[in-house]
Amino acid sequence: MMDFNNWWEEIAYLQKEMQRFVEHISERRARFAGFGEEAWVPPCDIFETPHHLVVVIELAGVSPQEVEIIVEGKKLIVKGERKELPYSSKEDYYLMEIRFGPFYREIDLPEEIEEVKAKYLNGFLVVEGLRENSRERKIPIT
Repeated sequence: MMDFNNWWEEIAYLQKEMQRFVEHISERRARFAGFGEEAWVPPCDIFETPHHLVVVIELAGVSPQEVEIIVEGKKLIVKGERKELPYSSKEDYYLMEIRFGPFYREIDLPEEIEEVKAKYLNGFLVVEGLRENSRERKIPIT
C-alpha cells in the first residue's frame, strides 16, 4: 500500500489504476467487459386498447424457443437467453452495445389479464391479454 501525503497523489494513483484496469479488460474478450452472465433487461412498451392490455418487448436476435412467459396475477415475467453470434474471431471490438446471455424482465401490470396470447414479430415479443374489466357483465338488481 502506498503512503499518500496529499489527496492529489491519491487521485493520480487512482487514475493510474483505473487506466490499468481499462487496458486489462480491453485485452480480453468483450464478454468479460460486457458484465459476464448477469441477466440483462430488455426494453418494453405497455399500452391498452379498449379490450386488451398489450406488452411489447424488444428481443431482436432471440429465438422464440429461448423465451419463457409467465403470468401470475398482475405480474408478467419474461425470461430467456440471447445466444452469441457465431463469429470465429471477435477480439478487436470498436463498439459493443448488444447484450448476449440470459435476460429477465418482470413487469407489474395495472390489472389482471385473461386469455393471454403471445407472438413474435420482427424481433418484438407481443403479449396480449384480455382486460378483466373489458368483459360485459350483467349485474342483477337486488
